[in-house]
Amino acid sequence: MPSLNSILSWSSAIALLVISSVFGFLGMPTEMGLSILAGALGLAFANIENIAEFSGAGFSAKMKHQIQAVIEKETEPEDIALTENDETIQDPEKAVIKALNNPKYTWRTLSGISKEASTPEKEAWKILVSLIQKGLVRTGNKNKTGEMIWSLTQQGRAYASKIA
Repeated sequence: MPSLNSILSWSSAIALLVISSVFGFLGMPTEMGLSILAGALGLAFANIENIAEFSGAGFSAKMKHQIQAVIEKETEPEDIALTENDETIQDPEKAVIKALNNPKYTWRTLSGISKEASTPEKEAWKILVSLIQKGLVRTGNKNKTGEMIWSLTQQGRAYASKIA
């Protein structure tokens, strides 16, 4: 028996290709556009786990890991023990962590982090890469202006609460 996901994919593909073509040949552009939209939305939802971001016709969806950062920010931090990496964190890295831990934001741009940490963007970039390797920071998809965005991991939030 085919899965529900498989049925949704096939019916969406048919709506997208066949039904919209029929409406096109019959000279019904509004119906053709609606069937294309319905087919595209069906295919998007059938493959939602593979989509980073989807928006159109007043609808927008983002990846689960971006929402996970919001959940982690709003949940009380677990008591995570310091690791070797945490003990070697220098003052410029601490400034970047503090900027990322600003309660106004869950995700930050490089320019915002750089400004708040009083660090040149080139240096802030290197620090962010280093903090990713230490498991304290993660990147997300680009924001609406195309800039990469950054957030603390759960371990990064725990560390930030210890240096606050």
